Amino acid sequence: MRVMIVDDERLALRQFALETEDVPGVDVAGAFTNPLEALQFLRENPVDAAFLDIEMPEMNGIVLAEKMREIMPDLVVVFITGYEQYTLDALKIKADYYLTKPYDTKDIREVLERAKLLSARQKKRVYIRTFGRFDVFIDGQVVYFSNTKAKELLALCVDHRGGTVTIEEAADKLWENRAYDSRVKNLYRKAVMQIRQLLAGYGVEEIFSGGRGSCQIDALKVDCDYYELLRGNPEAVREWRITGKYLQEYSWAEETCARLEMTEGVPVK
Repeated sequence: MRVMIVDDERLALRQFALETEDVPGVDVAGAFTNPLEALQFLRENPVDAAFLDIEMPEMNGIVLAEKMREIMPDLVVVFITGYEQYTLDALKIKADYYLTKPYDTKDIREVLERAKLLSARQKKRVYIRTFGRFDVFIDGQVVYFSNTKAKELLALCVDHRGGTVTIEEAADKLWENRAYDSRVKNLYRKAVMQIRQLLAGYGVEEIFSGGRGSCQIDALKVDCDYYELLRGNPEAVREWRITGKYLQEYSWAEETCARLEMTEGVPVK
């Protein structure tokens, strides 16, 4: 677990380093007295949790936490402070933990263990890439689809952001040059079945549901660059502006791509 700490007192940084050096599985990736430097570090480095002092001269910890969450929405935020009056403010921004100074090794170990558990729960196993070509990653590994239409059907579900894809729409977009008959319906059902079997093999079958007449993805159970772009995640905005292409192998995705080009990465919820 990679953590960072921001406190305007260097003594507090040294104490944190001492209290965490023997905690297994914890890597202090950065220690900062300057909140602006901490923000820049977070933009360029993956971190699981941030430990923040609240009373700091250049930017208080409450504001800093809000800016950090804009960069990394799933960041675990732990406030370390000697002032209990900030508890309500911390709760308003949905801080994960609140540690009051002075603290000892036992206190910091307990918070770190809870932060590790929370960080692990927040990380979804499935990541879906739509910028450029479509790919699905499970536990960091790309998933191979033996049936290209099954992969395309899943991409169509991703494009719908959790909305239902009917068999009629799937037939129109995936088998546009074929008559809508029993053979096409069977092809659709075969694609649904293969998606379900493939995901079940990885133990993530809960992200997709499909019956005889429709199918959909559970958008809340996956990470996706497209979804993050719509939320205004700065990293996703940068990726979109660099790539400028969306599901490029599928012609039906051109409408969504055009809409994204018009918004230039501005959230369009």
